[in-house]
Amino acid sequence: MVVAVGIVLVLGAHAAAQMAKQGTYAGNFGWYAIGKTFELEKDHAFWVGEFSGTFFNETGQGFLHGTSWVCPGVNDLTNGASTAFQGYCVVTEKEGDKAFLVWKGGKGFEGTYQWTGGTGKYTGIKGNNTFRGVPLPPTAQGYGLLKGEWQLP
Repeated sequence: MVVAVGIVLVLGAHAAAQMAKQGTYAGNFGWYAIGKTFELEKDHAFWVGEFSGTFFNETGQGFLHGTSWVCPGVNDLTNGASTAFQGYCVVTEKEGDKAFLVWKGGKGFEGTYQWTGGTGKYTGIKGNNTFRGVPLPPTAQGYGLLKGEWQLP
């Protein structure tokens, strides 16, 4: 009887620990940017660098909560305003599993991103997402409001 109860408890804990195969999420990505700006001509510059920080799921737990994000990218600037930007992100959780995405945007700080793959439990991840960046001038810091969907094979 004790062995049977132990098996049920172990199997139940394992099932609860498994990740769902799909879902939606929303949260905040607090970032710090480092990079270099190149002046191409009067009122036209090109920025190359990296945004890095931590993502916090709005539920305080669950999908990607507390993960590290490193996002290399580029930004085309006209008259000091962002006109086109794009890049990639490597999202790493504390266990070491990674998810990869590609992002892009146009005027302002709004854009889209798509999951393109991953390692470990994120292998084969796909999904469409949106973001709105909120820079905090005059610092190199800000945050992104992220929301979207994900699906695993």
